[in-house]
Amino acid sequence: MNMENQLSKMNRFKWSRTIVVFFLLLLIPLAFTRQVNADSPVVTVVMDGIKEPLASGHPYLENGKIMIPFRIISGKLGIQSAWDAKTQTLMIQQNGKKIVLTVGSSTANIDGNPVNLGIKVTQKEGVTMIPLSLVSDHLSAEVKIDDATGVVSIRTPNKEIGKVDDFGRKIRTTNLPKNYKDYPYILEDIPNEVYEMKISKLMYYKPDAKTGAQLYKNNEVTTEDMVKIMDRMKKGFDLRLNVDYKTINPVAFANEAFKYENQSISSRVIRLKEYAQWAQKNKIQIEGTIDPEPSLIYDSGINWYIRSKVRFRIINYTEYKDLLVDFLFDNDRRLKKGVWYEGYADICVSMNHNIGVGEYMNIDSMTSLFDNSKFYEVK
Repeated sequence: MNMENQLSKMNRFKWSRTIVVFFLLLLIPLAFTRQVNADSPVVTVVMDGIKEPLASGHPYLENGKIMIPFRIISGKLGIQSAWDAKTQTLMIQQNGKKIVLTVGSSTANIDGNPVNLGIKVTQKEGVTMIPLSLVSDHLSAEVKIDDATGVVSIRTPNKEIGKVDDFGRKIRTTNLPKNYKDYPYILEDIPNEVYEMKISKLMYYKPDAKTGAQLYKNNEVTTEDMVKIMDRMKKGFDLRLNVDYKTINPVAFANEAFKYENQSISSRVIRLKEYAQWAQKNKIQIEGTIDPEPSLIYDSGINWYIRSKVRFRIINYTEYKDLLVDFLFDNDRRLKKGVWYEGYADICVSMNHNIGVGEYMNIDSMTSLFDNSKFYEVK
Protein backbone atom coordinates (compact mmCIF):
# COMPACT_ATOMS: atom_id res chain seq x y z
CA MET A 1 0.00 0.00 0.00
CA ASN A 2 1.58 3.25 -1.16
CA MET A 3 1.03 5.74 1.64
CA GLU A 4 2.51 8.60 -0.35
CA ASN A 5 -0.33 9.00 -2.88
CA GLN A 6 -2.75 11.78 -2.09
CA LEU A 7 -6.37 10.66 -2.00
CA SER A 8 -8.69 12.03 -4.65
CA LYS A 9 -12.22 12.94 -3.63
CA MET A 10 -13.46 9.60 -4.91
CA ASN A 11 -10.73 7.68 -3.13
CA ARG A 12 -11.40 9.55 0.10
CA PHE A 13 -14.98 8.34 0.01
CA LYS A 14 -13.83 4.80 -0.71
CA TRP A 15 -11.32 4.84 2.15
CA SER A 16 -13.85 6.32 4.57
CA ARG A 17 -16.33 3.59 3.68
CA THR A 18 -13.64 0.91 3.96
CA ILE A 19 -12.58 2.17 7.39
CA VAL A 20 -16.15 2.03 8.70
CA VAL A 21 -16.79 -1.48 7.34
CA PHE A 22 -13.43 -2.77 8.59
CA PHE A 23 -13.95 -1.55 12.13
CA LEU A 24 -17.58 -2.68 12.19
CA LEU A 25 -16.27 -6.19 11.57
CA LEU A 26 -13.80 -5.74 14.43
CA LEU A 27 -16.57 -4.52 16.69
CA ILE A 28 -18.66 -7.70 16.37
CA PRO A 29 -16.40 -9.97 18.48
CA LEU A 30 -15.55 -7.13 20.84
CA ALA A 31 -19.17 -6.43 21.66
CA PHE A 32 -19.30 -9.48 23.93
CA THR A 33 -16.15 -8.73 25.84
CA ARG A 34 -17.10 -5.41 27.41
CA GLN A 35 -18.25 -5.93 30.99
CA VAL A 36 -18.38 -2.34 32.23
CA ASN A 37 -19.14 1.09 30.85
CA ALA A 38 -15.60 1.30 29.60
CA ASP A 39 -13.92 2.94 26.67
CA SER A 40 -15.08 1.81 23.25
CA PRO A 41 -12.67 -0.41 21.27
CA VAL A 42 -9.31 1.31 20.90
CA VAL A 43 -8.17 2.29 17.41
CA THR A 44 -4.52 2.79 16.46
CA VAL A 45 -3.99 6.09 14.65
CA VAL A 46 -0.62 7.24 13.31
CA MET A 47 -0.19 10.90 12.34
CA ASP A 48 2.83 11.63 10.12
CA GLY A 49 4.59 8.57 11.51
CA ILE A 50 3.82 9.28 15.17
CA LYS A 51 1.40 6.99 16.96
CA GLU A 52 -1.30 8.58 19.09
CA PRO A 53 -0.58 7.28 22.61
CA LEU A 54 -2.92 5.28 24.78
CA ALA A 55 -3.92 8.12 27.09
CA SER A 56 -6.96 10.21 27.98
CA GLY A 57 -9.06 10.87 24.92
CA HIS A 58 -7.41 8.17 22.81
CA PRO A 59 -8.97 7.18 19.42
CA TYR A 60 -11.87 4.74 19.64
CA LEU A 61 -14.68 3.19 17.65
CA GLU A 62 -18.32 3.96 18.37
CA ASN A 63 -21.28 2.77 16.32
CA GLY A 64 -19.03 2.14 13.33
CA LYS A 65 -17.48 5.60 13.49
CA ILE A 66 -13.85 6.23 14.38
CA MET A 67 -13.45 9.11 16.82
CA ILE A 68 -10.10 10.85 17.22
CA PRO A 69 -8.94 13.59 19.58
CA PHE A 70 -8.68 16.93 17.80
CA ARG A 71 -5.19 17.29 19.26
CA ILE A 72 -3.93 14.78 16.66
CA ILE A 73 -4.37 17.33 13.88
CA SER A 74 -4.27 20.56 15.89
CA GLY A 75 -1.49 22.79 14.57
CA LYS A 76 -0.81 20.35 11.72
CA LEU A 77 -2.02 20.02 8.13
CA GLY A 78 -1.92 23.81 7.90
CA ILE A 79 -4.83 23.99 10.34
CA GLN A 80 -5.66 26.98 12.52
CA SER A 81 -8.22 26.56 15.27
CA ALA A 82 -10.01 28.38 18.05
CA TRP A 83 -12.01 27.00 20.96
CA ASP A 84 -14.94 28.81 22.60
CA ALA A 85 -15.48 27.24 26.02
CA LYS A 86 -18.69 29.18 26.64
CA THR A 87 -20.48 27.90 23.54
CA GLN A 88 -18.51 24.63 23.36
CA THR A 89 -17.64 25.29 19.73
CA LEU A 90 -14.46 24.53 17.82
CA MET A 91 -13.60 26.57 14.74
CA ILE A 92 -11.19 25.05 12.23
CA GLN A 93 -9.67 26.83 9.24
CA GLN A 94 -7.59 25.24 6.48
CA ASN A 95 -6.76 26.61 3.04
CA GLY A 96 -9.65 29.07 3.17
CA LYS A 97 -12.18 26.50 4.34
CA LYS A 98 -14.01 27.23 7.59
CA ILE A 99 -15.49 24.47 9.73
CA VAL A 100 -17.43 25.02 12.95
CA LEU A 101 -18.11 22.09 15.28
CA THR A 102 -20.26 22.09 18.41
CA VAL A 103 -19.88 19.58 21.21
CA GLY A 104 -23.04 17.50 21.44
CA SER A 105 -24.02 18.12 17.82
CA SER A 106 -23.65 15.82 14.81
CA THR A 107 -23.98 18.75 12.40
CA ALA A 108 -20.95 20.70 11.24
CA ASN A 109 -21.11 24.10 9.63
CA ILE A 110 -18.76 24.01 6.65
CA ASP A 111 -18.36 27.28 4.77
CA GLY A 112 -21.81 28.29 5.96
CA ASN A 113 -23.53 25.04 5.01
CA PRO A 114 -24.82 22.40 7.46
CA VAL A 115 -23.21 18.98 7.01
CA ASN A 116 -24.32 15.84 8.86
CA LEU A 117 -21.33 14.03 10.38
CA GLY A 118 -23.28 10.92 11.34
CA ILE A 119 -22.11 11.11 14.95
CA LYS A 120 -21.90 13.80 17.61
CA VAL A 121 -18.76 15.72 18.40
CA THR A 122 -18.08 14.98 22.06
CA GLN A 123 -15.70 15.53 24.93
CA LYS A 124 -14.03 12.58 26.61
CA GLU A 125 -12.07 13.22 29.80
CA GLY A 126 -11.87 16.88 28.79
CA VAL A 127 -10.61 16.09 25.28
CA THR A 128 -12.61 17.14 22.21
CA MET A 129 -13.28 14.11 20.01
CA ILE A 130 -14.14 14.46 16.32
CA PRO A 131 -15.06 11.85 13.69
CA LEU A 132 -12.20 10.69 11.47
CA SER A 133 -14.52 11.12 8.49
CA LEU A 134 -14.33 14.89 9.00
CA VAL A 135 -10.60 14.69 8.31
CA SER A 136 -10.83 12.30 5.37
CA ASP A 137 -13.81 13.97 3.68
CA HIS A 138 -13.47 17.67 4.45
CA LEU A 139 -9.81 18.45 5.17
CA SER A 140 -6.70 18.26 3.05
CA ALA A 141 -5.10 15.09 4.43
CA GLU A 142 -4.16 11.60 3.34
CA VAL A 143 -6.22 9.12 5.35
CA LYS A 144 -5.69 5.42 4.83
CA ILE A 145 -6.12 2.13 6.62
CA ASP A 146 -3.70 -0.75 6.33
CA ASP A 147 -5.79 -3.89 5.93
CA ALA A 148 -2.95 -6.06 7.26
CA THR A 149 -2.34 -4.19 10.52
CA GLY A 150 -5.60 -2.28 11.05
CA VAL A 151 -3.65 0.95 11.55
CA VAL A 152 -5.29 4.21 10.50
CA SER A 153 -2.76 6.58 8.95
CA ILE A 154 -3.21 10.34 8.66
CA ARG A 155 -0.52 12.12 6.70
CA THR A 156 0.22 15.64 5.59
CA PRO A 157 0.12 15.63 1.77
CA ASN A 158 3.58 15.49 0.17
CA LYS A 159 5.34 15.47 3.55
CA GLU A 160 8.43 13.25 3.74
CA ILE A 161 8.68 11.55 7.13
CA GLY A 162 11.53 9.14 6.45
CA LYS A 163 11.75 5.43 7.11
CA VAL A 164 8.77 3.80 8.83
CA ASP A 165 8.09 0.33 10.21
CA ASP A 166 5.37 -2.03 9.00
CA PHE A 167 2.85 -0.13 11.12
CA GLY A 168 3.64 3.23 9.52
CA ARG A 169 5.58 4.56 12.52
CA LYS A 170 8.70 6.64 12.12
CA ILE A 171 12.03 4.94 12.87
CA ARG A 172 14.76 7.03 14.49
CA THR A 173 18.51 6.54 14.21
CA THR A 174 19.76 9.20 16.63
CA ASN A 175 19.55 9.66 20.41
CA LEU A 176 19.28 5.90 20.74
CA PRO A 177 18.75 4.01 24.02
CA LYS A 178 21.77 2.30 25.55
CA ASN A 179 20.42 -1.13 24.66
CA TYR A 180 19.26 -0.27 21.12
CA LYS A 181 20.86 -3.43 19.73
CA ASP A 182 18.27 -5.49 21.61
CA TYR A 183 15.50 -4.24 19.32
CA PRO A 184 14.82 -4.63 15.59
CA TYR A 185 14.54 -0.82 15.35
CA ILE A 186 13.88 2.22 17.54
CA LEU A 187 10.71 4.29 17.15
CA GLU A 188 10.42 8.06 17.28
CA ASP A 189 7.30 7.96 19.46
CA ILE A 190 8.67 5.73 22.25
CA PRO A 191 11.02 7.33 24.83
CA ASN A 192 14.36 5.75 25.69
CA GLU A 193 13.29 5.00 29.25
CA VAL A 194 10.76 2.49 27.92
CA TYR A 195 13.41 0.72 25.86
CA GLU A 196 15.80 0.73 28.80
CA MET A 197 13.41 -0.96 31.23
CA LYS A 198 14.94 -4.14 32.62
CA ILE A 199 13.52 -7.44 31.41
CA SER A 200 11.45 -9.79 33.56
CA LYS A 201 13.39 -12.30 35.64
CA LEU A 202 10.31 -14.07 37.00
CA MET A 203 10.70 -16.85 34.45
CA TYR A 204 14.19 -16.50 33.00
CA TYR A 205 16.74 -18.95 31.59
CA LYS A 206 19.73 -17.05 30.23
CA PRO A 207 21.17 -19.76 27.91
CA ASP A 208 17.98 -19.74 25.81
CA ALA A 209 17.08 -16.05 26.14
CA LYS A 210 16.85 -13.95 22.98
CA THR A 211 16.34 -10.28 22.25
CA GLY A 212 13.63 -8.94 19.99
CA ALA A 213 16.28 -8.14 17.41
CA GLN A 214 17.30 -11.80 17.35
CA LEU A 215 13.72 -13.06 17.14
CA TYR A 216 12.97 -10.89 14.11
CA LYS A 217 16.34 -11.53 12.46
CA ASN A 218 15.93 -15.31 12.80
CA ASN A 219 12.39 -15.00 11.44
CA GLU A 220 11.03 -16.60 14.61
CA VAL A 221 8.36 -13.92 14.58
CA THR A 222 7.02 -11.72 11.78
CA THR A 223 4.82 -8.65 11.54
CA GLU A 224 1.96 -10.89 10.45
CA ASP A 225 2.47 -13.03 13.56
CA MET A 226 2.56 -9.99 15.82
CA VAL A 227 -0.69 -8.59 14.42
CA LYS A 228 -2.46 -11.84 15.35
CA ILE A 229 -0.80 -12.13 18.76
CA MET A 230 -1.55 -8.50 19.67
CA ASP A 231 -5.18 -8.92 18.64
CA ARG A 232 -5.59 -11.83 21.05
CA MET A 233 -3.74 -9.96 23.79
CA LYS A 234 -6.04 -6.96 23.43
CA LYS A 235 -9.18 -9.08 23.49
CA GLY A 236 -7.97 -11.07 26.48
CA PHE A 237 -7.10 -8.00 28.51
CA ASP A 238 -10.24 -6.28 27.31
CA LEU A 239 -12.01 -8.91 29.40
CA ARG A 240 -9.59 -8.83 32.33
CA LEU A 241 -9.59 -5.05 32.64
CA ASN A 242 -13.29 -4.39 32.06
CA VAL A 243 -15.33 -6.01 34.78
CA ASP A 244 -18.71 -5.00 36.15
CA TYR A 245 -20.25 -7.03 38.95
CA LYS A 246 -23.70 -5.93 37.77
CA THR A 247 -23.43 -7.56 34.35
CA ILE A 248 -20.68 -10.20 34.48
CA ASN A 249 -21.72 -13.80 33.78
CA PRO A 250 -19.17 -16.09 35.48
CA VAL A 251 -19.52 -19.00 33.06
CA ALA A 252 -19.46 -16.84 29.94
CA PHE A 253 -16.59 -14.73 31.29
CA ALA A 254 -14.48 -17.78 32.13
CA ASN A 255 -15.00 -19.49 28.78
CA GLU A 256 -14.34 -16.35 26.76
CA ALA A 257 -11.29 -15.26 28.78
CA PHE A 258 -9.72 -18.71 28.49
CA LYS A 259 -9.92 -18.51 24.68
CA TYR A 260 -7.12 -15.92 24.78
CA GLU A 261 -4.88 -17.83 27.20
CA ASN A 262 -2.40 -20.66 26.68
CA GLN A 263 -4.63 -23.70 26.24
CA SER A 264 -2.42 -26.15 28.15
CA ILE A 265 -4.19 -25.79 31.52
CA SER A 266 -7.92 -26.36 31.07
CA SER A 267 -8.51 -26.03 34.82
CA ARG A 268 -7.93 -22.29 34.33
CA VAL A 269 -11.59 -22.03 33.35
CA ILE A 270 -12.51 -22.95 36.93
CA ARG A 271 -10.18 -20.26 38.33
CA LEU A 272 -11.55 -17.64 35.95
CA LYS A 273 -15.10 -18.56 36.92
CA GLU A 274 -14.19 -18.25 40.60
CA TYR A 275 -12.77 -14.77 39.95
CA ALA A 276 -15.99 -13.69 38.20
CA GLN A 277 -18.06 -15.01 41.11
CA TRP A 278 -15.83 -13.08 43.50
CA ALA A 279 -16.27 -9.97 41.35
CA GLN A 280 -20.03 -10.29 41.80
CA LYS A 281 -19.75 -10.78 45.55
CA ASN A 282 -17.15 -8.05 46.05
CA LYS A 283 -18.92 -5.60 43.72
CA ILE A 284 -15.83 -5.13 41.56
CA GLN A 285 -15.86 -2.59 38.75
CA ILE A 286 -12.71 -1.87 36.75
CA GLU A 287 -11.97 -0.54 33.30
CA GLY A 288 -8.91 -0.33 31.12
CA THR A 289 -7.05 -1.56 28.08
CA ILE A 290 -3.59 -2.47 26.81
CA ASP A 291 -1.66 -1.56 23.68
CA PRO A 292 1.14 -4.05 22.90
CA GLU A 293 4.28 -2.79 21.17
CA PRO A 294 5.25 -5.22 18.37
CA SER A 295 8.94 -4.31 18.37
CA LEU A 296 9.35 -4.49 22.16
CA ILE A 297 9.46 -8.26 22.41
CA TYR A 298 11.95 -10.68 23.95
CA ASP A 299 12.32 -14.36 24.82
CA SER A 300 13.21 -14.95 28.47
CA GLY A 301 14.40 -18.45 27.64
CA ILE A 302 11.13 -19.83 28.97
CA ASN A 303 8.39 -17.57 27.64
CA TRP A 304 8.03 -14.54 25.42
CA TYR A 305 7.26 -11.07 26.77
CA ILE A 306 5.72 -8.16 24.88
CA ARG A 307 6.07 -4.73 26.45
CA SER A 308 2.69 -3.02 26.37
CA LYS A 309 1.21 0.35 27.24
CA VAL A 310 -1.41 -0.16 29.93
CA ARG A 311 -4.19 2.10 31.14
CA PHE A 312 -6.67 1.14 33.85
CA ARG A 313 -8.60 2.31 36.88
CA ILE A 314 -10.44 0.63 39.72
CA ILE A 315 -13.94 2.06 40.01
CA ASN A 316 -15.57 0.11 42.81
CA TYR A 317 -15.15 -2.73 45.31
CA THR A 318 -16.27 -3.67 48.81
CA GLU A 319 -13.06 -5.33 50.01
CA TYR A 320 -9.63 -4.49 48.61
CA LYS A 321 -8.80 -8.05 47.65
CA ASP A 322 -8.09 -9.89 44.37
CA LEU A 323 -9.55 -7.09 42.26
CA LEU A 324 -7.86 -8.21 39.03
CA VAL A 325 -7.23 -11.47 37.21
CA ASP A 326 -3.57 -11.26 38.16
CA PHE A 327 -1.68 -13.64 40.44
CA LEU A 328 0.73 -10.87 41.52
CA PHE A 329 -2.00 -8.38 42.45
CA ASP A 330 -0.90 -6.98 45.79
CA ASN A 331 -3.75 -6.79 48.28
CA ASP A 332 -1.59 -4.58 50.49
CA ARG A 333 -0.62 -2.05 47.81
CA ARG A 334 -3.55 0.33 47.73
CA LEU A 335 -4.28 1.56 44.25
CA LYS A 336 -6.57 4.56 44.52
CA LYS A 337 -10.21 4.14 43.66
CA GLY A 338 -11.32 6.08 40.57
CA VAL A 339 -7.77 7.10 39.60
CA TRP A 340 -6.37 6.28 36.18
CA TYR A 341 -3.02 4.50 36.11
CA GLU A 342 -0.85 4.43 33.01
CA GLY A 343 2.49 2.90 32.19
CA TYR A 344 4.23 -0.04 30.60
CA ALA A 345 4.18 -3.70 31.57
CA ASP A 346 5.84 -6.78 30.12
CA ILE A 347 3.01 -9.16 29.22
CA CYS A 348 3.99 -12.84 29.21
CA VAL A 349 2.74 -14.89 26.24
CA SER A 350 3.21 -18.59 25.61
CA MET A 351 1.79 -21.53 23.66
CA ASN A 352 1.42 -25.29 23.89
CA HIS A 353 2.61 -25.88 20.30
CA ASN A 354 6.13 -26.14 18.93
CA ILE A 355 5.38 -24.08 15.82
CA GLY A 356 2.92 -21.45 14.67
CA VAL A 357 3.45 -18.52 17.03
CA GLY A 358 1.06 -16.38 15.03
CA GLU A 359 -1.74 -18.89 15.43
CA TYR A 360 -1.14 -20.24 18.94
CA MET A 361 0.81 -17.72 21.04
CA ASN A 362 -1.59 -16.49 23.74
CA ILE A 363 -1.59 -14.74 27.10
CA ASP A 364 0.19 -16.90 29.64
CA SER A 365 -2.01 -17.78 32.61
CA MET A 366 0.80 -16.61 34.92
CA THR A 367 1.25 -13.22 33.30
CA SER A 368 1.00 -10.15 35.50
CA LEU A 369 0.77 -6.41 35.05
CA PHE A 370 2.92 -6.10 38.17
CA ASP A 371 5.81 -8.45 37.36
CA ASN A 372 7.96 -6.07 35.33
CA SER A 373 6.25 -2.72 34.96
CA LYS A 374 6.22 1.00 35.62
CA PHE A 375 2.93 2.73 36.44
CA TYR A 376 2.07 6.25 37.46
CA GLU A 377 -1.06 8.09 38.49
CA VAL A 378 -2.67 10.25 35.85
CA LYS A 379 -3.06 13.68 37.41
